[in-house]
Amino acid sequence: MRKRNFLIFLLLGGLWPVIGLFAQDAWKITAEQIDPQSYYGITVANGMLGLVSSPEPLKVSRVVLGGVYDIYGKGRVNNFLHGINMLDTELQINGSTVKASQISGYKQTLDMRRGVFCGEFDYKSLARVEYQYTSLRHLPYSCLLRVQIIPKENIEVSVANIMTVHESLRNPQEYYNRIFNGKTAIDLCTSVAKSPVREFEIGACSSFVFDASFPHPEVCHRSARGVGVHTQEFTIRLQAGQPYTFSIIGTTLSSVTHADVRNEVERLTAFAAVEGVERLWSKHEAAWDKLWESDIVIEGDLQSQQDIHSMLYHTYAFVREGSGLSCSPMGLSGFGYNGHVFWDADTWIFPALLLLHPELAESMIEYRYQRLDAAKHNAFMHGYKGAMYPWESSDKGNEDNTVTNIYGPFENHITGGVAMATWQYYSVVQDLDWLRQKGFPIISAAADYWVSRSEPNGSRRV
Repeated sequence: MRKRNFLIFLLLGGLWPVIGLFAQDAWKITAEQIDPQSYYGITVANGMLGLVSSPEPLKVSRVVLGGVYDIYGKGRVNNFLHGINMLDTELQINGSTVKASQISGYKQTLDMRRGVFCGEFDYKSLARVEYQYTSLRHLPYSCLLRVQIIPKENIEVSVANIMTVHESLRNPQEYYNRIFNGKTAIDLCTSVAKSPVREFEIGACSSFVFDASFPHPEVCHRSARGVGVHTQEFTIRLQAGQPYTFSIIGTTLSSVTHADVRNEVERLTAFAAVEGVERLWSKHEAAWDKLWESDIVIEGDLQSQQDIHSMLYHTYAFVREGSGLSCSPMGLSGFGYNGHVFWDADTWIFPALLLLHPELAESMIEYRYQRLDAAKHNAFMHGYKGAMYPWESSDKGNEDNTVTNIYGPFENHITGGVAMATWQYYSVVQDLDWLRQKGFPIISAAADYWVSRSEPNGSRRV
């Protein structure tokens, strides 16, 4: 795809220096005062898997798996399902657990250029810890955490990778498996659970990946932290001034997309472990490089440039080529708006994405095409012809607006928004075969809907 750079010159006069003071970097957003009481978290995502940061070091607060819904929580409608947390890590240094209350110099940074969350802190006078994690852009269901410990004194470090099944999931099952890649062991820590109502499976798996320059430590499995929680752990002695690095591969998926959840989640984790950390980072960064070939460049206003990059980053992070998924107002950053797809996706997000990355925008139209039959049935139920797209849509394409919100069935502009986006896609890509097979059926059904609901006024005019 050819490079698309939009150069914008903003002349803000006396306002520019005031705005510019707040920006730290065009590509990085950094927080140096972490207040757990007023903390939402920042998201790294790959269009399928969202990881939301925590105020606690080396922790993830929420795991969101795109397209996975169940009828639970508020409203008696489909909501995004809480995922299984497979990256949480706990450090013990000289027998004491590292906590936010005991660290200094704690800094969190979102690197939008690479789609990476970074954290760093000092633990007393004993060690400095730097870590980064990401949802791997080239592997839709996998993520990677890398931790570096820089000892200031000779220390003993115990590391626990904590696998936690969210309390909303039922019947959690724990598994631990060791396989071998030649002489190297790959330890697989796995959890599988049932969704609360529809009872489909969701699974997650994690594995340590160790730096080859250090001896491979012995990894043990423990299951004594409560229901739905188990760990894999190791202990190592470090010399002052000698940095030590380890990584954790994580994978999560569900039976919505995979028939054999436990085996497939372990296969994908083992695949990533064999690939190795450097290849994973390299391929991930290459994928983000390709995304950022389409950028909006602003000269002379660092704050506005950071703001634009933040908007583009989250748009790119929340949509994935070939997924057949659209984007909710909160994307993969949490459970706001129940993870539903509204008209915002087709009317506001889609046009910008269409010009920057048509291959990403195509997934959003595919989402509507795959739910055309549901939209037709919705029209039938309301006494209309054609297709009546729902105000709030999740995985099936039926109406997921709560009953207490009476306005849902009257938000008719959603169908017009879907049809307009469909025509915009064809206008840009000029794919006549696509128009015949997918575009025209959407537009035609939308037209039939509007004709069927039209009524003549007093002058007998529609």
